[in-house]
Amino acid sequence: MGTLYSYIHSFTHSNIPILTTLYFVQGLPYGIQARFLPIYLRAKSVSLTNLGLIKLLLLPWLLKIVWAPLLDRYSSKRTWLLVSMAGLMLASLAGAAIDEEHFLSLCVVVFFMNFFASTQDIAVDGMAVAILSADELGKGNTAQVVGYKLGAIVGGGGLVWLSDYVTWRHLFLVLSVTYFGTIVLVLQLSQLQNTYLRKHKASRDHKLKSETENELEPNKNGYILTSREHDHKEMIKKTEGSDGHRKDDLRDRNVISTDEGRKRTAAGREEDWWMLTVWRSPGTRWMIVYCLLYKLGEQGANGMFPLYLVDQGIPKGAVGMWTGVVGQGLSIVGSLLGGWLLTGHSNRTPLDLLHLTFKLRLLPIVLQMAVIWEGNTQESLFSYGFAVASMCLLQLVGGVITTATFTTMMHCSQQAPPTIQGSHYTSLATFEVMGKLLFMTVAGSLTDFFGYFNMYVFFAFLSVGVMPLLEFCPLNFRKK
Repeated sequence: MGTLYSYIHSFTHSNIPILTTLYFVQGLPYGIQARFLPIYLRAKSVSLTNLGLIKLLLLPWLLKIVWAPLLDRYSSKRTWLLVSMAGLMLASLAGAAIDEEHFLSLCVVVFFMNFFASTQDIAVDGMAVAILSADELGKGNTAQVVGYKLGAIVGGGGLVWLSDYVTWRHLFLVLSVTYFGTIVLVLQLSQLQNTYLRKHKASRDHKLKSETENELEPNKNGYILTSREHDHKEMIKKTEGSDGHRKDDLRDRNVISTDEGRKRTAAGREEDWWMLTVWRSPGTRWMIVYCLLYKLGEQGANGMFPLYLVDQGIPKGAVGMWTGVVGQGLSIVGSLLGGWLLTGHSNRTPLDLLHLTFKLRLLPIVLQMAVIWEGNTQESLFSYGFAVASMCLLQLVGGVITTATFTTMMHCSQQAPPTIQGSHYTSLATFEVMGKLLFMTVAGSLTDFFGYFNMYVFFAFLSVGVMPLLEFCPLNFRKK
């Protein structure tokens, strides 16, 4: 009993396991929407068009930048983390109560799961910045990537596999219990409470310092007199009749102060146009086009091929295991491999790696085209083997491409003005998600209309078409 208590105590007082757990539960909703629901609902004959429209429910992840400042301004990250976890628990309970065949009710539940998960993402990221020491930053980033992807694996392929043995209602009840357990854990974390106290103290100290040291505080009317200036003005009023020069001096000071306040207000207004500064930063326009296009063919193949296998009569549990567990695990391996190749173990730049992997990515897509053309996956062991191998290879290569791409995005953001580098990177990440989201929203309808094979020809065309874009990459990105 004492050993168990010491283990729990060491866990709850260590930052890395805590972050891994929080990012794990945050990845569950993504796995549910990206892997579990398409395979589960396709097995129940839901159209590809409707499955594509479900992707629109990911919009909260694109729009979270709208309410992110509110989370910074009001209350603490700990409070918002608890609110988001409670929301996810209630959404899971709602999912257990609905009929999975009622499509509209299902969409409402998934939307709120995405909303609360994206809110949790803001809170956890802010918490990580606050509690991680300089020595823990590398481990913290690893906890983020691995924890989130493990959550996506369990929420995706894991739930698909379990769905052969457990009912829909019980799956979502298990999710709600998971979120409840995480809420209990968060309530026990002294680090979060201490972080809030430190943040509150730092904010109060900064406010006191500003009030005592700043002589002028800009506002829309010019400036506000500090206590020092107010006392000076009262003294001038008392001697106003006997010394006109002091009145003139005060008037001159007011004019200068008002001019300075207006200049500071104008500077603040210019900062509101940070998006324009992002757009003008070196290489940004090329980077945005690249982010919108580089994953379209791969994303289409990853999204449609598991559904094709379900249509061919392959058990959804087997499909979920290969694409949602083994495939996602290989994606993690690919990400780690890409990071290793870009950290001094070779002379390759991110662009060199992208040139190589873009060509390699064509192989699994062509293999999947051949499997679809042959059309006998259920009865042919040879065809089934090619199907599994192509899914795994595509996930592995895709992981390397993702790491190289995000490294290039980081290089681009580092060339932006220092004051907007964080916003610059967030903007690029938003465009990266936007391209995949919008394409997959219509991919289902296009596949319903044109068929799997014709769409795969289109996926291959998109994968080849993005290659020449690398040749127009700005030269300053070529530096490792």
